[in-house]
Amino acid sequence: MELADVESWENTKKFFFRFFFLTCILFITPFSFLQGVPVIDSILSYYFNAYEAICLQFNKWIFHIVPNTKIPNGNGDYPEQWMELYTSLLLALVSSIIWSIIDSKRKEYTKLNYWLFVAIRYFVILNGFSYGIFKLFAVQMPFPTISQLATPLGDFLPMRLSWMFIGYSHSYQVFSGFIEVLAALLLLFRPTATLGIFVSLGVFGNVMMLNLSYDIPVKINSITLVVLCLWLLSEEIPRLFQFFFFNRAVPSRMLVFPFSSKRGRIIARLTKWIMVIFWVVVPTTLAIQTLEKRKKDLVSATIIPVGFYDVLVHARGKDTISLASGDSLYWQNIVIDNISGGSIKSSDSRFRLRYRRAYFNYKIDTVHHHISLFKSAADSVSIVQFHFQIKDAETIILSSTDNKQAIYLLLRKRPKGFPLAEKPFHWISETNR
Repeated sequence: MELADVESWENTKKFFFRFFFLTCILFITPFSFLQGVPVIDSILSYYFNAYEAICLQFNKWIFHIVPNTKIPNGNGDYPEQWMELYTSLLLALVSSIIWSIIDSKRKEYTKLNYWLFVAIRYFVILNGFSYGIFKLFAVQMPFPTISQLATPLGDFLPMRLSWMFIGYSHSYQVFSGFIEVLAALLLLFRPTATLGIFVSLGVFGNVMMLNLSYDIPVKINSITLVVLCLWLLSEEIPRLFQFFFFNRAVPSRMLVFPFSSKRGRIIARLTKWIMVIFWVVVPTTLAIQTLEKRKKDLVSATIIPVGFYDVLVHARGKDTISLASGDSLYWQNIVIDNISGGSIKSSDSRFRLRYRRAYFNYKIDTVHHHISLFKSAADSVSIVQFHFQIKDAETIILSSTDNKQAIYLLLRKRPKGFPLAEKPFHWISETNR
């Protein structure tokens, strides 16, 4: 199948192609395929920093979006990304008008459209591998921690509820990852690419609806992937229409191999598989590293048994603290999770306050029997340090090493866990549970 197209395009089609092409170049950028490559990544940082500066300037002139006040932690909808989206759309619109004036005599963009199709196809493949592999290892959404199980359902925000819903079931998360990887694999080969477009649209359409329905802050990215899948599908609609309504087999104008020479074919295939191997190896390596870190954290946490501990006695100096003393002082219960973290039923502002609990990270000194509580894993200075004494399987005594605070805590572990953590399964059920 040749790439040449003797049919002229309508002016409207040419304009929308220019706009879509420029939007993809500006918002997605062809350099996104190379992110993660150590040397190239550092070089590309100059480009991304420059474009970010342009977006900030446009925001100052036109959009007036309040900049981000917190460091992004996986959030894909922070203000700067909206600035980048709006700037890309505006620049693409202006540039497409200029392009239409300068290149008004051109009849079609068949070859450029083909290469855009290839680039978008591989961009969707990249995302299918990166998201899918993490789910295959069940590391994207972890199983709910004891702190989360100890939090009333109504205290959670919708995003955290959805995250725990998926993370609760290891098999469901692995299945979701398998479908995303399957979509990428189908798109990777020309004979199965059309089926891959349908599977990708279903997969990322579901992700988009989850993000929109549960206020998950990756809306821009998921909507972008759905739009790209729809565009891929639109290029195949003429032949699909002939197949489904007239039972005619029409060859694809997009899923063809553009190189006729042996050298060109070798270079194209070699480039393809180098990219694919890189896209598979990087997320797989990161997923394995995440699993190893969680195993390491689990080992360190077993020194002090993980679980839910009621605070039987809470004293500061000679004074016993009770609920009447105020939430910011009284610690009602403490959770030791198996990921080097935990939480306290308290509004103590020294810790990370989320869902009406005070979250912390901890480090254990097994030699001196000390446990240090930190506001976050990145902190080097602890909030408080305790000497711990494990009396028995259910009782722990914590006494602060700082004489100024002189905190004493008597903890009793609840013997019964949370029913939700038991993950029951029944083929036969007499009633709803």
